[in-house]
Amino acid sequence: MRCFYRIAAARLAAALGEDENQIAMLLVRPPKSEWGDIAFPCQTLAKSRRISPAALAAAAVEQLPAEEPFTSVRAMGPYINFTISAEALARETVTRALDNPAAWGRGESGKGKTVVIDYSSPNIAKPLGVHHIRSTIIGAALCRLYANAGWRVVAINHLGDWGTNFGQLMVAYRKAEAENPGLKVDVQSLLRLYIQYHAAAEEDEGLADEARAWFKRLEDGDAEAHRLWQLFVDESLKELRRLYDRLGVRFDAYLGESFYNDKIEPVIRVLRAKGLLKTSEGAEVVDLSEHGMPACLIRKRDGATTYAARDLAAAIFRHENYGFARCLYVVANQQDLHFRQVFKVLELAGYEWAQECVHVKFGMLSFGPGVFGEEAATGSTRKGQVVFLEEVLDRAAAKARNIILDNAREEEIRHQADRLAEQVGTGAVIFSEFLQRRAKDVVFTWEKALNLQGDSGPYLQYTHARLCSLRRKYEEAGGGAIWRNGAPLLLSSPLEKEIMLHLADFTDTLGRAVIEDEPSMVADYLLDLCAVFNRFFTDKERHRIVSDDEKLSSQRMALVEAVRLTLARGLELLGLAAPARM
Repeated sequence: MRCFYRIAAARLAAALGEDENQIAMLLVRPPKSEWGDIAFPCQTLAKSRRISPAALAAAAVEQLPAEEPFTSVRAMGPYINFTISAEALARETVTRALDNPAAWGRGESGKGKTVVIDYSSPNIAKPLGVHHIRSTIIGAALCRLYANAGWRVVAINHLGDWGTNFGQLMVAYRKAEAENPGLKVDVQSLLRLYIQYHAAAEEDEGLADEARAWFKRLEDGDAEAHRLWQLFVDESLKELRRLYDRLGVRFDAYLGESFYNDKIEPVIRVLRAKGLLKTSEGAEVVDLSEHGMPACLIRKRDGATTYAARDLAAAIFRHENYGFARCLYVVANQQDLHFRQVFKVLELAGYEWAQECVHVKFGMLSFGPGVFGEEAATGSTRKGQVVFLEEVLDRAAAKARNIILDNAREEEIRHQADRLAEQVGTGAVIFSEFLQRRAKDVVFTWEKALNLQGDSGPYLQYTHARLCSLRRKYEEAGGGAIWRNGAPLLLSSPLEKEIMLHLADFTDTLGRAVIEDEPSMVADYLLDLCAVFNRFFTDKERHRIVSDDEKLSSQRMALVEAVRLTLARGLELLGLAAPARM
């Protein structure tokens, strides 16, 4: 719609003698389609001119002839309403989509710029839990959306691969190895060792000292400690990559906390040289009281550096190596204070690019009654209260497979049941993350996690498959090449125009999703598009798509194909497959 808004703004600016950009900011969509497609509210401008809004609208319309791409320009009370011609809409939507499908929906707002996106970033040596899905899925969608807008994207997995928990694992592993020489480990067994350690530590306080001693050995470069740590890292990465592949998630770099061990001291020297580092009760901090925040702890009394110190080093490394224009941290909102502190310290240290570091917050995931017991819970890995992400994916795929086999009308679908079930089950899990704005808290229940109906990923996938089926039926009926711009337009019904208006919003919606770092906007758009198309599809009397009227059938198939391309592109950006048959 942006091109139509620009034309309306330019004509209004000329008629009213006002700034075009200021006019453009006030343009809105009328609440009722019969009123028009673009509206300009005259209240603000009328007030400054000391004239009634209705009078201003009426006077302005006298100077606004109804010229292409508009069929009418009308004053309706305090509004000036523009109606876009169906021909112009078809050119900007159906023709554009079909002439260059690869470019449909793409933008150039990020051309020549780099964005670094830090997401997923789990603590390793344990399987991915369902609580990791929010950062992973939101971050992956943002990577695709930014790339679609022309940005160079650097996706980083900032693994939690350092800390005293590795000393704890070493204690548990050495004890298990002593009882079982040649012990082999994988991520599941590492999790069991972690849980066993914490159970034992409640009875034996000395285990905590042993764990700290092992982690100190690791920090000091001890060969055996490093061997065990590397074993835990290698097994973790093997499992993580397997599950990320299943989700269609990719990273350009796995740079965990350990990567920045030798990069922290230079940061501390910069803070000291800037006069920012203070000593407080034996620890080194940056005082942020003037900025309404607690002091940012950089180094503890025992000499150990903190998460904040590592994030400072990571941000500086990323800017030096990637030259980012934006750096996103897709992390739960519980870390809001942490990132405000880190960004403020970077700013105080003189890094002007600190203002381009953004915490993309998302709400907390908790577990509803029935997941770990009768009461709701927040979950605890050390207590074994965790739902594994792979279990959720497996159960969703199994449910999808049963539904597919029960409803399959074609033998080909039955042969592809396993692949389709994986696409549909995974799609349901992924799309559930976009059913609400990312800032909202989410309660996990098995019922919601395994929902394959209603406003869901499978609903969108099924609509895509239906569109593909329509194209096959058209071709089987002997339909010729589908319409391209040139022949007189026959798509004139209100529903056909409504579909094209939705298509006209596609590129703008993708752009707004990037500006607001909000992939759920794309999900909302796709649900709305499918809803209006399905109204069109089910209205057989007035909108028979394949009929004896070859020219009308050709144009309606062009509209169907434009919707299909849009839906397929939107699903791809969110990380869902677009099956041709279901």
